[in-house]
Amino acid sequence: MHRVLLMLGSNAWDAPQALAEAQEVLNERVQIIRAGSIWQTPAWGFEGPDFLNQVLEAHWEGPLEALMAWALEVEKRLGRVRNPSATTYENRRMDIDLILWSGGEYRVDSVVVPHPRMEIRRFVLHPLAEHWGEWQHPIQKCTVSELLTRCSDENLIHLHQTTEN
Repeated sequence: MHRVLLMLGSNAWDAPQALAEAQEVLNERVQIIRAGSIWQTPAWGFEGPDFLNQVLEAHWEGPLEALMAWALEVEKRLGRVRNPSATTYENRRMDIDLILWSGGEYRVDSVVVPHPRMEIRRFVLHPLAEHWGEWQHPIQKCTVSELLTRCSDENLIHLHQTTEN
């Protein structure tokens, strides 16, 4: 059994609900062992509403291709429509990325771990560093916390403030 770090993201009007629904549905096949805080971040690579992002640590038994297929199914169940002709990033109700796993580097078909652009994205590194700062990047040979200190992405990241009483 491996530990995996998944990044959830949504910039839909109901993003907090979308994140909660994603956890519930993911948990049908993935054993979630820890959920990070919810972080608000600007859209990256396009103009759009801010995203809410959250890291989940989970146990996974099986091939990573099956995990990614499940993640894509969860996105679809939660209303994600992928535009195969899109040439840029788009708004989405749910995005699920596999960022790191306890098995190191992995490259088979369309599954690439660590996520190939994680080290240039503060919106990935900052939430990861909250609880998983000591995880090693298997290619960069440094920790998530070290990658965060080197990251040149200057987008502001802050904890999401809920309006619930």
